[in-house]
Amino acid sequence: MHTTIETLFNKGYNKTQIASILKIDRKTVRNVLNKINEKGVVERKEKPSILDPYKEYINIQVTKDLGAMRIFQDMQREFNFTGSYDTVKRYVKSIKNQPPKAYMVLNTLPGEEAQVDFGYIGTLNVNGKHKKAWVFVMTLSYSRYMYIEVVLNQSVKTFIECHKNDFKYFGGVPETVKIDNLKSGILEADFYEPTVQKNYAAFAAHYGFWAQPCRVRTPTDKGKVESNVDYVKNNCFKGRNFKNIDEAISFSREWLDTIANVR
Repeated sequence: MHTTIETLFNKGYNKTQIASILKIDRKTVRNVLNKINEKGVVERKEKPSILDPYKEYINIQVTKDLGAMRIFQDMQREFNFTGSYDTVKRYVKSIKNQPPKAYMVLNTLPGEEAQVDFGYIGTLNVNGKHKKAWVFVMTLSYSRYMYIEVVLNQSVKTFIECHKNDFKYFGGVPETVKIDNLKSGILEADFYEPTVQKNYAAFAAHYGFWAQPCRVRTPTDKGKVESNVDYVKNNCFKGRNFKNIDEAISFSREWLDTIANVR
């Protein structure tokens, strides 16, 4: 529109004529021409996009060769995304031909760090009723060895019980547990001054590990567990029909020991 206004003005049309041709207010034409006269160019205001908080997440998912529909569905489930599929589709299309963004590889020593996260796996039959279910995943950053557990909520109690179970499974406690900004563990998503949930803070102090929160919507901070969550969802749960939650739990434990952790 700015270019059209300038072009018409240079061709000899006055402000009133330009406003009539473009069906816009004469004041708009005047403001645009004033800016052109003052600076030689018209500054475009960048409109905020509903995708702005999710762009890094989408970029990561595209590098995993996931399609726009899958990314859109995961954003709805994981972040309660309210935008349209077409918005996500257009952005995915715009970045697919761009060179991939480089990320620094974060190396750790054995036992130095673990990363934890939840992944939604659909609904399971619990005493005749279908309830939403998640898989808790803890990954040891050095070896990628992991522990998984099927849960029906993401409460503090469940979060802590899962930690206790995976420490038993691993036979030890890592120095640092890198957690997402889950309500179970973090109340305020501040990377530098996190307010750690009281019970989880006491639990971490008792077991002697440092709970390190990730930055908001920055999946690369815990890329190892992000990758394992996708692996668990696709390899262990995707396309399988369990008659009840007990069968899902039994299968996931066998899968963990015979397939995932023998890699």
